Amino acid sequence: MGIWSGVKSLFSSNAKPIDDILDKENGLLVRAGGWIDGLSYTDQESADDAKEIILHAQEARKQIIDTVVAHVESTASENTQRSLTRRFTALAIIRVEMFLVIASVVVWPWNSEYAKFIWSVAGSMLMFGAFSAVIIFFFGSYGVGQHIMKPLAALKGRAKGAVQ
Repeated sequence: MGIWSGVKSLFSSNAKPIDDILDKENGLLVRAGGWIDGLSYTDQESADDAKEIILHAQEARKQIIDTVVAHVESTASENTQRSLTRRFTALAIIRVEMFLVIASVVVWPWNSEYAKFIWSVAGSMLMFGAFSAVIIFFFGSYGVGQHIMKPLAALKGRAKGAVQ
């Protein structure tokens, strides 16, 4: 019944719908204007949003660095049977890859087709992926130490110096 009375009021000579549209405090035009004004994105709002995004990114970066450092610290000093087996496997992968590369160079003068085959095995996705994983695992901690930890220590030192 309420819907029909609303539809009927639109077509009646009652001035209520016009008042609802033109009301200066709560009319439809005032509400639509407020909504449109709310769509504008000021420079201050943009700066506030950018500041918030930067803060979240810094927090995320700090968490990632802390996680990587904790992992490196926990695995770098271990000398268990598992770590020895991991090192042996890594050395075996590196030696096989290096042997294939050197063998392709040595075989080239006598049989270039066979040398191309050896080179394709050395450059296959399996061999290159395993070789890359070993290099990243063993030398990645060095990279983290050199390129992340030293600058962080320097920043912490500067921050402590500024406080004192």
